[in-house]
Amino acid sequence: MAKMAQNSYRTRPAHIAFVSIPAHGHVNPGLGLVTELVSRGHRVSYATTDDFAAQVAEAGAIPVRYTSLLPGPSAATQEWPDEEVAAQMMFLAETKAVLPQLERAYAADRPDLIVYDVAAFPALVLAEKWRLPCIQLSPTHVYADGIEEAFDIELTPEKVAVRARYDEYFAQQGVELTFHDVAVPRRCIVTIPRTFQYSGDRAADSFTFVGPMLTERALQGDWQAPDSRPVLVISLGSAYNERLAFYRKCLRAFADLDWHVVMSVGQSVDPAELGEIPSNFEVRQWIPQLRVLSQASAFITHAGMGGTMEGLYHEVPLIAVPQAAEQFLNAARIEELGLGVQVDGETVTPEQLRAALQKVSTDERIRLRLKEMRQEIRESGGLRRAVEILEALL
Repeated sequence: MAKMAQNSYRTRPAHIAFVSIPAHGHVNPGLGLVTELVSRGHRVSYATTDDFAAQVAEAGAIPVRYTSLLPGPSAATQEWPDEEVAAQMMFLAETKAVLPQLERAYAADRPDLIVYDVAAFPALVLAEKWRLPCIQLSPTHVYADGIEEAFDIELTPEKVAVRARYDEYFAQQGVELTFHDVAVPRRCIVTIPRTFQYSGDRAADSFTFVGPMLTERALQGDWQAPDSRPVLVISLGSAYNERLAFYRKCLRAFADLDWHVVMSVGQSVDPAELGEIPSNFEVRQWIPQLRVLSQASAFITHAGMGGTMEGLYHEVPLIAVPQAAEQFLNAARIEELGLGVQVDGETVTPEQLRAALQKVSTDERIRLRLKEMRQEIRESGGLRRAVEILEALL
């Protein structure tokens, strides 16, 4: 009887609101969760910008549009600050701009639960104001004891000052939040395996590592390998990807190999600028990456967490070419865990790229570590575990 009561509770429809920032690496990791919740009878709304409205609608959510100050696909700039204090100030400005929009949008339709992205601070403030249950959804590393050393975190006077500005803003909003609640949430679902997390064994119990929750994205289109040759995927993600010189190196490195190469150069690079394209290359500005990776034998990636998790999910060996921010930490983690290798995109030669591909495609240790990571991803629970956590909060 207890089991029947639990199942009855879980099928009771609820309004669950997702809130994220307008970035592929923050929206994509949660779309599978949206679809699963909708399939279980819940009504899901998703606060996002026009750039991602179609994607969240495809997943089954009702888009709730807001205007963002952050860099994004249609913003005036796609560049994020490299410096931590500048980034934190940008997110504070974003919080001040977006919170009133969310309050208006949800005033007549308050959700039963808010699921907010690791950087969507306006949703955290709104949940506190309205006394709603909330949980963070993190697509990247979270705070854990000892992580300061890996991330080279030093509490400078400038950082202390910006944290005080967050605390002042929260007080003005009449909520009992501090900057600590931004950095260390009370509850959090983490969409990476615990092993990939720096100091993962020392993360607090409030963090649940469910691993990537990936589902097909029909909106991005289909792709099929043209023949039986192994497939190499090259993509530097949706930001920091204007790297014409690097793409030309890839053309020279892999032109005469018996591989089919799928290379995404981003919206800022015209494939015509690359010159003559070798016959074994397929060059696009955008690719259905998850679909292509499901058929790939190697992946040259900028080591953004989204692409990294997609590669590991499909057991694809990685060649990391970090460009900015956390990508350098991810690249180091990839190499440290034996999941691939990393190279310097600025100084790497075509010969070194070929050597890297040879290593990751033939090294048995890398193959074994990929299988172990894929097994951990399966055992982490993914969508099933995440849904259990959310429904327990309703």
